[in-house]
Amino acid sequence: RYFEMSILLVIAASSIALAAEDPVATSSHWNKVLRYFDYVFTGVFTFEMIIKMIDQGLLLHDGSYFRDLWNMLDFVVVVGALVAFALTNNKGRDIKTIKSLRVLRVLRPLKTIKRLPKLKAVFDCVVTSLKNVFNILIVYKLFMFIFAVIAVQLFKGKFFYCTDSSKDTEKDCQGYYIDYGKDKKEVKRREWKRHEFHYDNVIWALLTLFTVSTGEGWPQVLQHSVDVTEEDRGPSHGNRMEMSIFYVIYFVVFPFFFVNIFVALIIITFQEQGDKMMEECSLEKNERACIDFAISAKPLTRYMPQNRHTFQYRLWHFVVSPSFEYTVLAMIALNTIVLMMKYYSAPPAYEAVLKHLNTAFTVLFSVECILKILAFGFLNYFRDTWNIFDFITVLGSITEIVVDLCIFMVK
Repeated sequence: RYFEMSILLVIAASSIALAAEDPVATSSHWNKVLRYFDYVFTGVFTFEMIIKMIDQGLLLHDGSYFRDLWNMLDFVVVVGALVAFALTNNKGRDIKTIKSLRVLRVLRPLKTIKRLPKLKAVFDCVVTSLKNVFNILIVYKLFMFIFAVIAVQLFKGKFFYCTDSSKDTEKDCQGYYIDYGKDKKEVKRREWKRHEFHYDNVIWALLTLFTVSTGEGWPQVLQHSVDVTEEDRGPSHGNRMEMSIFYVIYFVVFPFFFVNIFVALIIITFQEQGDKMMEECSLEKNERACIDFAISAKPLTRYMPQNRHTFQYRLWHFVVSPSFEYTVLAMIALNTIVLMMKYYSAPPAYEAVLKHLNTAFTVLFSVECILKILAFGFLNYFRDTWNIFDFITVLGSITEIVVDLCIFMVK
């Protein structure tokens, strides 16, 4: 155990030293110091490899050193470092043909996977799931090809524009124009260009759709798509807003649907790996699930007054009744609709009505909060996280109303 922990520390230090190297000034004093540390790390890993070879044997019997893929990875990394050191000239500069061997040092952090069981379980899960990922990847590419063909039909030849926005054809996009900047005017030559990402052929359509699926820069592509007019003509702002439906469907299918499939596949594979590890257990899968549920389950707590003849009990019976809950849900829905009805440059009378409606809903939610505090008791009410959330929301709404009233009185 102590030996493994020591090797883990050396691996961590080696990884830090590898990241600290200066790739530009290779002959700097800092790199020379790190090179000496690299000698030490390589010596430790060589010692570890020799000890394991002596202890486990080389190849001929089960459990030998070279019958473990992780040991073979360690062997390749260590031998590559030793060969690179051996073929280094006196000035400390590597031979160009051997320089690539030093790249094998980047594999050193992988040595930690074998020594940490949880990391090894995750790595095995990823490797196992790759078999099914390729099948999903094929379906993914087929769907992307279908969308690329549709995009070519919708947008081919429509992503051109003139640097002078007043011209919308290549024929008119000739000569010079005056660009009125913030601080100066500048005479520029008109140029007929095409946007960097377009759909003029299937290859570029696939590349553009892949860019859109990454979530980086896709608003510009969407803006260009809704501005399209006709082939070989310049854009017109918001000319084809219905084209945005194409991107909505694309986002539902790819970034949402397929990404969730990949995540679900890895989760299912991880569960299957866990089931394989538990096959030797005497309990069945359902029995283990019941035991796990019983261990982790928490009882549902309800606060009910002990004396059923008191006003508090009747109040409690009222606030926990389905009719009361449905009424509160209806008020929440109506309040949400009222909040959605706000818009820019609304008439003052319209804003006043919405303000009074919000005040009315705040009063109703305040009454709900007071009724629950009286029914459950002050301490029992605040033991529920959702009740605390409701109380903070109501308190914030009341504070907003009071602040608005104070501002109105000051004016």
